[in-house]
Amino acid sequence: MDRKIDKKQLNRLRKNAETLHEKDEAFKKASDRDFALWLLIVLVAAFAVRLFLFEPIRVSGDSMYDTLIDGERMFVEKVSYWFERPQRGEIIICYYPNHTTTCVKRVIGVPGDRIAILGGEIYLNGEKLDESAYWEDIIWSDMAEITVPEDCVFVMGDNRNGSSDSRNPLVGPIPYNRVVGRVRSVIWPVARARTF
Repeated sequence: MDRKIDKKQLNRLRKNAETLHEKDEAFKKASDRDFALWLLIVLVAAFAVRLFLFEPIRVSGDSMYDTLIDGERMFVEKVSYWFERPQRGEIIICYYPNHTTTCVKRVIGVPGDRIAILGGEIYLNGEKLDESAYWEDIIWSDMAEITVPEDCVFVMGDNRNGSSDSRNPLVGPIPYNRVVGRVRSVIWPVARARTF
């Protein structure tokens, strides 16, 4: 004989099973262990994504003004530099030597490039660099020509007169292993969201 169970009976059976499980210590321990394991997996995955793939980073300071404004949130992608090297013009996140916080700067020179600042202008490999897209002023101090070493990039802030960067002998060219990732976009505030 086939007996059908209605919704009320099914709900009562479910509640009875839950009550039994609540009193069952082994079930509670297994449930707690499963939840803790699930939470650990989620945390490890979130940490791995942030460490190796991408992360939002807050702009701190005016060294990249007016390309990036203090307080904005940038989306930084970390994967592409596993397969390719930073290129001139890209905005990157990097660590300066002996620093534990990241900096955001623009790549001006790659290995082998010769960079000099003369009369308020940047010269790249003997040619005046066109910076009209992000800088329209003169640079206050000159810099003798240097050649970017192998496996390094020469970086500068877009706010040329308000940035400590590769021009400073304490910073110098940044080794590739200190480059964290590439700024792809501004994601906050939404009204100023844009891509690079």
